[in-house]
Amino acid sequence: MTPLLKEKIPSLNGLADFESALLRYQLALNKYFARSISRDRFLLIERDARMEMDMRFGYLLNRLQTPDDMQAIRQSYASVLALGPKFEAEMMRPAVNAEAARVILRDLNTNTNNIRTQLDRLQGRLESTSVDGASDVVKEVNDSSSLVHLYTAASLLIALFLIYQFRARLASERKLAFQAWHDPLTQLPHRLAFEQRLTRLDDKPYTVVLCVPDRFDQIVGGIGHRRADRLILEMTRRVQEVARRHAGEVFRMDGANIAILYRLSNGHPDFYAALDALKALGTSPFQLENQEMHVTLSLGASEYPIHSADPADLLKNADAALTAAREAGGDTYVFYSQSLNERSQEKLALEAALGHAVEQGELELHYQPQYDVANARLIGFEALVRWRRDGQLVSPADFIPVAESSGLIVPIGSWILQEACRQIKIWNEGADEKLLMAINISPRQFNHPGFMLMVHESLTQSGVDPSWIELEITEGIMVQRPERTALLMKHLRHLGIQLAIDDFGTGYSSLSYLKHFPITKLKIDQSFIRGLQAGSSDAAIVQAVITLGHNLNVAVIAEGVEEQEHLDLLGAWRCDQIQGYFYSKPLTANRAGEFISRAGEFIARQSLLRDASAIELSAA
Repeated sequence: MTPLLKEKIPSLNGLADFESALLRYQLALNKYFARSISRDRFLLIERDARMEMDMRFGYLLNRLQTPDDMQAIRQSYASVLALGPKFEAEMMRPAVNAEAARVILRDLNTNTNNIRTQLDRLQGRLESTSVDGASDVVKEVNDSSSLVHLYTAASLLIALFLIYQFRARLASERKLAFQAWHDPLTQLPHRLAFEQRLTRLDDKPYTVVLCVPDRFDQIVGGIGHRRADRLILEMTRRVQEVARRHAGEVFRMDGANIAILYRLSNGHPDFYAALDALKALGTSPFQLENQEMHVTLSLGASEYPIHSADPADLLKNADAALTAAREAGGDTYVFYSQSLNERSQEKLALEAALGHAVEQGELELHYQPQYDVANARLIGFEALVRWRRDGQLVSPADFIPVAESSGLIVPIGSWILQEACRQIKIWNEGADEKLLMAINISPRQFNHPGFMLMVHESLTQSGVDPSWIELEITEGIMVQRPERTALLMKHLRHLGIQLAIDDFGTGYSSLSYLKHFPITKLKIDQSFIRGLQAGSSDAAIVQAVITLGHNLNVAVIAEGVEEQEHLDLLGAWRCDQIQGYFYSKPLTANRAGEFISRAGEFIARQSLLRDASAIELSAA
C-alpha cells in the first residue's frame, strides 16, 4: 500500500497542478483580448503561468512510468506555447485585426480543452490503477484485519483527495469565468460583457445610456488615483441603486465611464424618471476621508432600433451624445441625433487635416503687441497661432480644442515655440531695447514627458536669449500635478525664462498655490475687461488682482483692452501692462515688424489725449 500512495497520489496531484497552471494561462490571454487587463499586467501573468506550466509538465514526465501517455498532451501543449506569442504579436499591431486575434484565441482554447480531456483520461487510468492495486492488496492480506483497515484508510484518503480536487477545480473555474467577464475594481460586468449582452437581446425597444463624472481628470489630479478608485466605487454603487429602481442593468466600460441598459424606449415616462434620478446623483456630495466632493454626471442616450439596429453603432451613437453633453458643460443628458454624428465626422475630418497642417506649412503665427502703461512703450508680443486652410483662416476656437483633445497640440506647440523664438531673435538682433515674446503653453503640452527637452531644443536651435521668452500657463496646470509643476517652473526660471499665469481669475485654483510657484506675471482675463466700468464687480476683481500681483512682486497685464476708458481705469489702478485691440490687433510677422518701427505713434497719440484732457479740466 505504501508504494501505491507514494506513486499514484503525487501523480494525481501533478496532473491537477498542471491543469490549474494551464487554466491561468488561458485566462490571461482571454482577459487581454477583452482589454480587461493592461499589456504590462498580461505579460506578468503570462510569464508566471508559462513558467509554472513548464515546471508542472516536466514533473509529470518524470513521475509517470509510461511517458507515452503524455504524447497527445505534449503535442497540444506545444501548440498552446506556439499560439501564445503569435496572439501577443497580433494584439500589438498598430491596427489590431480583432477577427485574426479571435481565430488564434479559438485555436488556443481548442488545444487547451484537448489537453484537459487527455488529463482527465490519464487521471482516470491512474485512479483505476490505484483501485486495482488496492484490490490486490485486499486479496493478499485478506486475513489481516490491520491491512484491511490500512486499505480502508488509504481509500478514504484518495476519495477525500479527489473530492477536494474536484471542488477546488470547480471553484477555480467559476472564479476564472467571473474574472473574465467582470471589472476587477467594481465587480460590474465590463465592456465586452455589455456588448455580448446587447447581441442577445430580443427585438423589443431598449435604450443605452452612457454616463461619466464631469471633470474627472481634474478630480484625479487633485485627490490621487487611490481615492479616485474609492470615488468610482461609491459612484457606481449609487448608480446601481438608482438604476435598479427602473430595471436598469449597470456595466463599467473603462475608466470612470459607466453604461446602463434600460428595457425602455426613450419616449417612455419611466425612462425620463430614470434619467432625472441619475442626474440627481450630483446633488448629493461624496464623502472621502472627511473631504466633501460634489460630482455631477454627463449622460448620453441612444435607442434601439430607432438610432441603430447594430449594437456597435448604438454604442457609438450613445458616445456621440455623451460627448455633446460634456461639451455643453456637463450635468445634463443628451439624446442622440444624426447631427451629432455629422459633427463628430466633421471633427474627425478637421483633426485629420490638422495633423498635416505643420508639414504642409499651413500654420502661421500672428503677434499681438503688449504695451507698458507706466513707461508708455512697446514691451513685446504674444504669439498667436493661426491655421490657413485652403486660403481661409480657421477660427482658433474651432481647431485649438481639437488639437488639445487629439494630442496634436504637442507637435503644434513645439512648432509655435520654435517659430516664436526664431522671430524674436530676428527682432531683437541689434535692437537697443529688447522685446519679450509671450507664448501660450497648453496643459497637455506642459504635462508631456518631453516638454523640457522641447524647450531646451527651441532655445538652442534659435540661439535666443531665454530672458526674451515668456511662457503663459493656465491656473488649471497648477492644481493637476502641483509638485511636478513647481519643479518644472523652477527649472524654467533657472534657465532665465519668464512665467505668466494666463486667464487669471477664471480658474479654480487656491491662492495659496501662487506662493509656491516662481511666476513673474499675472494676466487678467479679457472677460473682466470688456465690460469694465468704475464701480462694477469687474472693477473690484481687476483692482484686487492688481493689488495681489504687486504684493507678490509680479507684473500684471490686462488683455482685451479695447477702449480709452479701459486704459484710463487700468492706468489709475497702476496696472503694469495692457494688450488688446485698443493698442493693436494681432499682426503678421511683416506687419508686426512695421509696428515696431512706428511704435512711438501710439505713445504720441496718448500724450495728445492726456494733454487734451488736461486742457478741458483747466477750462472747467
